[in-house]
Amino acid sequence: MRHDHDPVGAVTRARPPGALRCYDARVDDLRDILRRELPGLEEAVPLAPLCAYGVGGPAEFLFAARDTNALAYAVRLALDLGIPLTVLGRGTNVLVGDAGLPGLVVLARNERYEIDAGLLRVEAGAELPGLVADLAAQGLAGLEFAGNIPGSVGGAIVGNAGAYGRAMSDVLVEVQVLEGSRERRATPAELAFEYRASAFKTRPDLVALSAMFRLDRGDPEALRAEIAQDAGLRRSKHPLEYSSCGSYFKNPSRELPAARLIEGAGLKGLTVGRARVSEKHANFLVALDGATAADILALAAEVKRRVREHSGYELEEEVRRLGRGQDPPDGSPALLSPP
Repeated sequence: MRHDHDPVGAVTRARPPGALRCYDARVDDLRDILRRELPGLEEAVPLAPLCAYGVGGPAEFLFAARDTNALAYAVRLALDLGIPLTVLGRGTNVLVGDAGLPGLVVLARNERYEIDAGLLRVEAGAELPGLVADLAAQGLAGLEFAGNIPGSVGGAIVGNAGAYGRAMSDVLVEVQVLEGSRERRATPAELAFEYRASAFKTRPDLVALSAMFRLDRGDPEALRAEIAQDAGLRRSKHPLEYSSCGSYFKNPSRELPAARLIEGAGLKGLTVGRARVSEKHANFLVALDGATAADILALAAEVKRRVREHSGYELEEEVRRLGRGQDPPDGSPALLSPP
């Protein structure tokens, strides 16, 4: 069964020494090459509308890869040219700096999937909630825990996204990866999956192209009901009326959620610039109208500092920071409403 939809996490490559810089005197040559090799290439594209936080500067060059071959080709091209590269899924777990992203940003928009003998083969750019809804309607179980996790399949694999004690790696069979310029299949064991982490986060030479998952038979109505119940629970507990990337910090353990530490430090409602700790869920750092990435970074740094002082725990970010200027600057925005 094959499905084509036409409505990944993020990977950034460092520039090799002496490589072509996309903002030097050779930029015209680079532009010509990229335009010739990547039809539909755009320049100076605002990334804020493409990311859940709604903040961040522009992509110097942007290319939407509509199939896996195009995704792999764009990655190899950037590698050959020696320019900075960022591969983005749906931008639901990344914070792009206010200066934007240099070089080439590739949007993974490869979305096809097929099912054969209980195995799902799906491309990295597929939108996760829509995919899970399609599977549930067909009575195919295994990924229903992810039915309300925003983002792409590739991004969910990179971050080993999960809920209710289950994660993508639990049902993953293999990932088709681009390792440098070489394409190959990788097993979960090779990809070092942990809680909200994988080798993709520490190996910029790895890009997820597609993946295979194990599925089981299930009752369509029961699966849809489970997904709907989870959606209702999220609406009741999460500040969905604001822009955010969901939980900003990793939970130190299943028994000790980050939200409890943040709330215990009295930080609900803490506001820095136009970023605020949600009063509904303390692990949501939400962007108010007019927020900048610098506001969110400064708020996160203040939350980490106060939690450390209050409880001794060092919170670790789950949201990935991309681009220049991602360290909280000196002279961060003043606290507008310290608790």
